[in-house]
Amino acid sequence: MGIFVLLGLALLSAAGPLGMDMFMPSLPQIAVDYSTTAPMAQLGITFFMLGMGLGQVFIGPLSDERGRRKLLISGMILAVAASIVCAVAPTIEVFIAGRLLQGIAGGVGVVLARAIVGDRVSGARAAKAYAVMMTVVGVAPVIAPLIGAAVAGVFHWRAVFWLLVIIAVAQLLVALRLPESLPPDQRAGTGVAGTFRNMGGLLTVRPFVANLVVFGLGFGAMFSFISGSSVVLQQQLGLSAGMYSVVFAINASALIVTNIIGGRLAGRVSSQRLQAVGVTLVALGALSLGIVTLTDPAVVPVVASTFVLTSGTALCMVHSTAIAQGMATGRQGAASALLGASQFAVGSLVSPLVAVGDNKLASMAIVMAVCAAGAVVGKLVSFTSRSASAD
Repeated sequence: MGIFVLLGLALLSAAGPLGMDMFMPSLPQIAVDYSTTAPMAQLGITFFMLGMGLGQVFIGPLSDERGRRKLLISGMILAVAASIVCAVAPTIEVFIAGRLLQGIAGGVGVVLARAIVGDRVSGARAAKAYAVMMTVVGVAPVIAPLIGAAVAGVFHWRAVFWLLVIIAVAQLLVALRLPESLPPDQRAGTGVAGTFRNMGGLLTVRPFVANLVVFGLGFGAMFSFISGSSVVLQQQLGLSAGMYSVVFAINASALIVTNIIGGRLAGRVSSQRLQAVGVTLVALGALSLGIVTLTDPAVVPVVASTFVLTSGTALCMVHSTAIAQGMATGRQGAASALLGASQFAVGSLVSPLVAVGDNKLASMAIVMAVCAAGAVVGKLVSFTSRSASAD
């Protein structure tokens, strides 16, 4: 698979972090401008994540039957329209509705980019391809808050969404240039209902479900930081919007560093082992944050803990994807949909939970700990399932 194709797929996969992180520094101002509460403004996160999940659940299996390209182009057209809605929304309700549509469109890009890789490569080559994509995608949460804070500071938070309109147009151009990766003779041929039954069939495969749990809850642990970081770091720990963006970028750089290292190790170290390392780092990061929360909360130890956790999440996501897609030959779209659904369903639950209570850092630490514990259980189930199969 050519590097330019991978970069194009990475841009499509970046819909999530771009749509999330670029407007994060503006959350307090959005709440003020709409004369609403911080939890209400954070519904812009929740509904975006819900949309990402819905877009992936429906479009992934459908693409196994109908092909990838036309659905991808349609999704990117919706991304342009939804970003415009968010930019001009007169009320918080319209804004949240626009975020839902933006999430659905982003879900289309993410699920089909993952499926297209699965169509073309497998095994260690797939792990390396996903690592390259995730490395590029990892740049998005590093630069997006910086760009978002700068644009909102110079202009207004609505200008951030006009910038997202431009990015959506670029994603549409990529979709128009990509060839179809699933020709008619390789499609499911079971009808639309049959493709959804294929997706349900994957849920009866215990190792696949275990990897799904590791993927979704590993992401959930990291996303609890993403969704709560603005309030925790700015309001609770006293950082300015500019410093928040810098600290957030430092934390997000863990995705880039870990994926570069993981990509080099793919083929020499198995995806199962690299996934296990990822789960261990997630658990250690969550444990560290819990200790910090109970002792002396400060910016440096909080960010150090979440840096470790984010590094683990990067390994979990890349290698859970490679493992799960390898179990789903002929059902890459359905497998991609389930991976995405687990990720963004967990994300839509995590965001409001982090906002509960007066001590947002404590809420974030508790949600992280629960997600990390679940990821550990998922990895243990995956390990025992493989051992039983070997016997």
